[in-house]
Amino acid sequence: MSRPVRSVHDIKGVDLNVSEPILLHATGPLRIMYLSGRSSRLVISLSGVGRTRRGPPDIEFIGSSSCDGENHVLFVSDMSRSWMNGPGVAERVVRLMQQFVEFHDIDETVAMGNSMGGFAAFVLADLMPIDTVISFSPQFSAHPDIVPEEKRWIYHRQRIETWPYATVGEIAQPETRYFIFHGDTPEEAIHWRRFPEPQGINHFIFRGQDHNLVRVVQKRRLLQQVVSAAIDGRSRAVRKLLQREKLGHKFDVLRRADYEATYPAAQDAAPGNIGEGPTA
Repeated sequence: MSRPVRSVHDIKGVDLNVSEPILLHATGPLRIMYLSGRSSRLVISLSGVGRTRRGPPDIEFIGSSSCDGENHVLFVSDMSRSWMNGPGVAERVVRLMQQFVEFHDIDETVAMGNSMGGFAAFVLADLMPIDTVISFSPQFSAHPDIVPEEKRWIYHRQRIETWPYATVGEIAQPETRYFIFHGDTPEEAIHWRRFPEPQGINHFIFRGQDHNLVRVVQKRRLLQQVVSAAIDGRSRAVRKLLQREKLGHKFDVLRRADYEATYPAAQDAAPGNIGEGPTA
Protein backbone atom coordinates (compact mmCIF):
# COMPACT_ATOMS: atom_id res chain seq x y z
CA MET A 1 0.00 0.00 0.00
CA SER A 2 1.18 3.53 -0.77
CA ARG A 3 -0.51 6.89 -0.66
CA PRO A 4 1.15 9.86 -2.39
CA VAL A 5 1.62 13.22 -0.72
CA ARG A 6 0.51 16.14 -2.90
CA SER A 7 3.56 18.32 -2.44
CA VAL A 8 7.14 17.96 -1.29
CA HIS A 9 6.25 20.51 1.39
CA ASP A 10 3.76 18.06 2.89
CA ILE A 11 6.76 16.24 4.31
CA LYS A 12 6.34 18.66 7.22
CA GLY A 13 2.89 17.37 8.01
CA VAL A 14 3.35 13.69 7.28
CA ASP A 15 1.55 11.37 9.67
CA LEU A 16 4.18 9.90 11.98
CA ASN A 17 2.07 6.82 12.73
CA VAL A 18 2.33 4.64 9.62
CA SER A 19 3.06 0.94 9.91
CA GLU A 20 4.41 0.36 6.39
CA PRO A 21 6.30 2.56 3.91
CA ILE A 22 4.18 5.25 2.25
CA LEU A 23 5.09 7.24 -0.85
CA LEU A 24 6.15 10.71 0.22
CA HIS A 25 7.76 12.22 -2.85
CA ALA A 26 7.89 11.28 -6.53
CA THR A 27 9.15 14.17 -8.63
CA GLY A 28 11.75 13.86 -11.36
CA PRO A 29 14.15 10.99 -10.75
CA LEU A 30 13.59 10.90 -7.00
CA ARG A 31 11.23 8.54 -5.23
CA ILE A 32 11.11 8.85 -1.43
CA MET A 33 9.09 6.64 0.89
CA TYR A 34 8.58 6.93 4.63
CA LEU A 35 8.21 4.53 7.55
CA SER A 36 7.50 5.89 11.02
CA GLY A 37 9.37 5.11 14.22
CA ARG A 38 9.09 5.69 17.95
CA SER A 39 12.36 7.52 18.62
CA SER A 40 13.82 10.87 17.58
CA ARG A 41 16.26 9.11 15.24
CA LEU A 42 15.97 9.30 11.45
CA VAL A 43 17.62 6.73 9.18
CA ILE A 44 18.04 7.61 5.51
CA SER A 45 18.22 4.40 3.46
CA LEU A 46 19.63 5.03 -0.02
CA SER A 47 18.95 2.51 -2.76
CA GLY A 48 21.48 0.97 -5.08
CA VAL A 49 21.19 0.59 -8.85
CA GLY A 50 18.63 -2.20 -8.55
CA ARG A 51 17.88 -5.08 -10.87
CA THR A 52 16.04 -3.39 -13.77
CA ARG A 53 16.84 -0.31 -15.83
CA ARG A 54 13.37 1.25 -16.12
CA GLY A 55 11.62 0.71 -12.82
CA PRO A 56 12.60 2.40 -9.57
CA PRO A 57 15.30 0.64 -7.55
CA ASP A 58 13.91 -1.47 -4.73
CA ILE A 59 13.81 0.18 -1.34
CA GLU A 60 16.40 -1.49 0.85
CA PHE A 61 17.13 -2.25 4.51
CA ILE A 62 13.44 -2.09 5.47
CA GLY A 63 13.79 -4.19 8.60
CA SER A 64 17.36 -3.38 9.62
CA SER A 65 17.00 0.40 9.22
CA SER A 66 13.75 0.49 11.19
CA CYS A 67 15.09 -1.70 14.03
CA ASP A 68 11.64 -3.09 14.81
CA GLY A 69 9.92 0.29 14.57
CA GLU A 70 12.41 2.18 16.70
CA ASN A 71 13.66 4.52 13.93
CA HIS A 72 11.94 6.79 11.46
CA VAL A 73 13.14 5.83 7.98
CA LEU A 74 13.19 7.72 4.68
CA PHE A 75 13.88 5.41 1.73
CA VAL A 76 15.50 7.32 -1.14
CA SER A 77 15.62 5.91 -4.67
CA ASP A 78 17.27 7.70 -7.60
CA MET A 79 15.66 6.61 -10.86
CA SER A 80 18.51 8.20 -12.83
CA ARG A 81 21.12 6.03 -11.08
CA SER A 82 23.48 9.00 -11.02
CA TRP A 83 25.53 8.37 -7.88
CA MET A 84 24.05 11.70 -6.66
CA ASN A 85 25.40 13.48 -9.74
CA GLY A 86 22.05 14.07 -11.50
CA PRO A 87 21.02 17.74 -11.86
CA GLY A 88 19.66 18.85 -8.49
CA VAL A 89 19.41 15.31 -7.06
CA ALA A 90 21.70 15.78 -4.06
CA GLU A 91 20.35 19.23 -3.28
CA ARG A 92 16.74 18.05 -3.37
CA VAL A 93 17.46 15.10 -1.10
CA VAL A 94 19.25 17.35 1.39
CA ARG A 95 16.43 19.89 1.36
CA LEU A 96 13.80 17.25 2.07
CA MET A 97 15.90 15.63 4.78
CA GLN A 98 16.55 18.94 6.52
CA GLN A 99 12.88 19.81 6.33
CA PHE A 100 11.92 16.54 7.97
CA VAL A 101 14.59 16.85 10.67
CA GLU A 102 13.60 20.39 11.60
CA PHE A 103 9.86 19.86 11.66
CA HIS A 104 9.84 16.55 13.51
CA ASP A 105 12.52 17.36 16.12
CA ILE A 106 14.93 14.69 14.95
CA ASP A 107 18.12 14.75 17.03
CA GLU A 108 20.08 11.89 15.39
CA THR A 109 20.52 11.04 11.71
CA VAL A 110 21.96 7.95 10.06
CA ALA A 111 22.71 7.52 6.35
CA MET A 112 23.08 3.98 5.05
CA GLY A 113 23.13 2.19 1.76
CA ASN A 114 24.52 -0.60 -0.38
CA SER A 115 26.67 -0.13 -3.50
CA MET A 116 25.49 3.13 -5.16
CA GLY A 117 23.43 3.82 -2.04
CA GLY A 118 26.54 3.36 0.08
CA PHE A 119 28.35 5.93 -2.07
CA ALA A 120 25.44 8.35 -1.71
CA ALA A 121 25.65 8.10 2.09
CA PHE A 122 29.12 9.67 1.99
CA VAL A 123 27.87 12.50 -0.22
CA LEU A 124 25.05 13.25 2.22
CA ALA A 125 27.49 13.34 5.14
CA ASP A 126 29.42 16.09 3.33
CA LEU A 127 26.27 18.12 2.68
CA MET A 128 24.34 17.91 5.95
CA PRO A 129 24.92 16.81 9.56
CA ILE A 130 24.94 13.01 9.72
CA ASP A 131 25.79 11.22 12.96
CA THR A 132 26.54 7.80 11.43
CA VAL A 133 27.28 6.51 7.93
CA ILE A 134 26.85 2.77 7.32
CA SER A 135 28.01 1.72 3.87
CA PHE A 136 28.14 -1.75 2.32
CA SER A 137 30.20 -2.35 -0.84
CA PRO A 138 30.35 1.32 -1.83
CA GLN A 139 32.16 2.48 -4.95
CA PHE A 140 35.01 4.93 -4.43
CA SER A 141 33.88 6.49 -7.69
CA ALA A 142 31.75 5.73 -10.72
CA HIS A 143 33.73 8.11 -12.95
CA PRO A 144 35.42 6.23 -15.83
CA ASP A 145 38.59 8.34 -15.64
CA ILE A 146 39.01 7.75 -11.90
CA VAL A 147 38.31 4.00 -11.95
CA PRO A 148 39.14 3.02 -15.55
CA GLU A 149 39.36 -0.68 -14.69
CA GLU A 150 35.75 -0.73 -13.43
CA LYS A 151 33.47 -2.24 -16.11
CA ARG A 152 30.25 -2.70 -14.12
CA TRP A 153 27.13 -0.50 -14.36
CA ILE A 154 28.29 0.92 -17.69
CA TYR A 155 24.75 1.62 -18.94
CA HIS A 156 24.05 4.04 -16.08
CA ARG A 157 27.53 5.51 -15.72
CA GLN A 158 27.66 6.52 -19.39
CA ARG A 159 24.51 8.61 -18.92
CA ILE A 160 25.98 10.85 -16.22
CA GLU A 161 26.80 14.19 -17.85
CA THR A 162 28.35 16.13 -14.96
CA TRP A 163 30.22 14.91 -11.90
CA PRO A 164 29.92 17.26 -8.90
CA TYR A 165 30.41 14.19 -6.68
CA ALA A 166 33.03 12.20 -8.55
CA THR A 167 34.39 10.39 -5.46
CA VAL A 168 33.40 9.66 -1.86
CA GLY A 169 35.61 12.55 -0.77
CA GLU A 170 37.89 12.68 2.25
CA ILE A 171 35.46 10.92 4.64
CA ALA A 172 36.54 13.27 7.36
CA GLN A 173 33.50 14.94 8.91
CA PRO A 174 34.56 15.23 12.58
CA GLU A 175 31.08 14.67 14.02
CA THR A 176 30.31 11.60 11.89
CA ARG A 177 31.00 7.93 12.66
CA TYR A 178 31.80 5.83 9.61
CA PHE A 179 31.28 2.08 9.18
CA ILE A 180 32.40 0.70 5.80
CA PHE A 181 32.14 -2.95 4.72
CA HIS A 182 33.80 -4.43 1.62
CA GLY A 183 34.49 -7.86 0.21
CA ASP A 184 38.03 -8.58 -0.99
CA THR A 185 37.45 -9.90 -4.50
CA PRO A 186 39.40 -8.14 -7.30
CA GLU A 187 36.30 -6.20 -8.37
CA GLU A 188 35.81 -4.83 -4.87
CA ALA A 189 39.51 -4.06 -4.43
CA ILE A 190 39.14 -1.58 -7.29
CA HIS A 191 37.29 0.57 -4.81
CA TRP A 192 38.29 -0.21 -1.24
CA ARG A 193 41.99 0.19 -1.93
CA ARG A 194 41.29 3.77 -3.07
CA PHE A 195 39.35 4.77 0.03
CA PRO A 196 41.06 7.33 2.28
CA GLU A 197 42.07 6.14 5.73
CA PRO A 198 41.50 8.98 8.18
CA GLN A 199 41.86 8.12 11.85
CA GLY A 200 38.84 6.58 13.52
CA ILE A 201 37.18 5.15 10.40
CA ASN A 202 35.77 1.65 10.85
CA HIS A 203 36.60 -0.04 7.54
CA PHE A 204 36.13 -3.82 7.51
CA ILE A 205 37.31 -6.19 4.75
CA PHE A 206 35.74 -9.65 4.37
CA ARG A 207 37.97 -12.38 3.04
CA GLY A 208 36.37 -14.27 0.13
CA GLN A 209 33.26 -12.06 -0.17
CA ASP A 210 32.18 -10.10 -3.25
CA HIS A 211 29.81 -7.25 -4.11
CA ASN A 212 26.88 -9.19 -2.68
CA LEU A 213 28.35 -8.99 0.81
CA VAL A 214 25.31 -7.39 2.44
CA ARG A 215 23.04 -10.20 1.27
CA VAL A 216 25.37 -12.78 2.82
CA VAL A 217 25.34 -10.86 6.11
CA GLN A 218 21.54 -10.77 5.90
CA LYS A 219 21.25 -14.51 5.16
CA ARG A 220 23.27 -15.25 8.27
CA ARG A 221 20.75 -13.19 10.26
CA LEU A 222 23.30 -10.65 11.37
CA LEU A 223 22.34 -7.55 9.42
CA GLN A 224 19.97 -5.92 11.89
CA GLN A 225 22.31 -6.58 14.82
CA VAL A 226 25.27 -5.15 12.94
CA VAL A 227 23.33 -2.06 11.85
CA SER A 228 22.04 -1.50 15.38
CA ALA A 229 25.53 -1.76 16.88
CA ALA A 230 26.93 0.59 14.23
CA ILE A 231 24.21 3.16 14.90
CA ASP A 232 25.18 3.04 18.58
CA GLY A 233 28.84 3.53 17.64
CA ARG A 234 29.92 0.18 19.11
CA SER A 235 32.76 -0.71 16.77
CA ARG A 236 34.02 -3.63 18.85
CA ALA A 237 30.50 -5.09 19.01
CA VAL A 238 30.20 -4.83 15.22
CA ARG A 239 33.39 -6.82 14.75
CA LYS A 240 32.46 -9.44 17.34
CA LEU A 241 29.05 -9.92 15.72
CA LEU A 242 30.62 -10.45 12.31
CA GLN A 243 33.24 -12.88 13.63
CA ARG A 244 30.66 -14.96 15.48
CA GLU A 245 29.77 -18.32 13.97
CA LYS A 246 26.21 -18.09 12.65
CA LEU A 247 24.22 -20.81 10.91
CA GLY A 248 27.36 -22.91 10.62
CA HIS A 249 29.46 -20.15 9.05
CA LYS A 250 31.98 -17.63 10.29
CA PHE A 251 33.26 -14.57 8.46
CA ASP A 252 36.97 -13.97 8.08
CA VAL A 253 36.70 -10.22 8.61
CA LEU A 254 39.43 -7.78 9.59
CA ARG A 255 39.87 -4.08 9.89
CA ARG A 256 41.44 -2.75 6.71
CA ALA A 257 44.89 -2.12 8.21
CA ASP A 258 44.93 -5.61 9.73
CA TYR A 259 43.74 -7.15 6.46
CA GLU A 260 46.52 -5.49 4.48
CA ALA A 261 49.09 -6.64 7.03
CA THR A 262 47.70 -10.20 7.09
CA TYR A 263 47.24 -10.59 3.32
CA PRO A 264 49.98 -8.46 1.72
CA ALA A 265 49.91 -10.54 -1.45
CA ALA A 266 46.15 -10.30 -1.95
CA GLN A 267 45.12 -10.39 -5.60
CA ASP A 268 45.19 -7.06 -7.40
CA ALA A 269 42.06 -5.41 -8.71
CA ALA A 270 40.62 -6.69 -11.99
CA PRO A 271 37.48 -5.95 -13.98
CA GLY A 272 34.30 -7.94 -13.49
CA ASN A 273 30.55 -7.94 -13.90
CA ILE A 274 28.42 -8.58 -10.83
CA GLY A 275 24.77 -7.68 -10.29
CA GLU A 276 22.99 -6.65 -7.12
CA GLY A 277 19.63 -7.19 -5.48
CA PRO A 278 17.53 -5.74 -2.69
CA THR A 279 18.30 -6.04 1.00
CA ALA A 280 15.98 -6.09 3.97
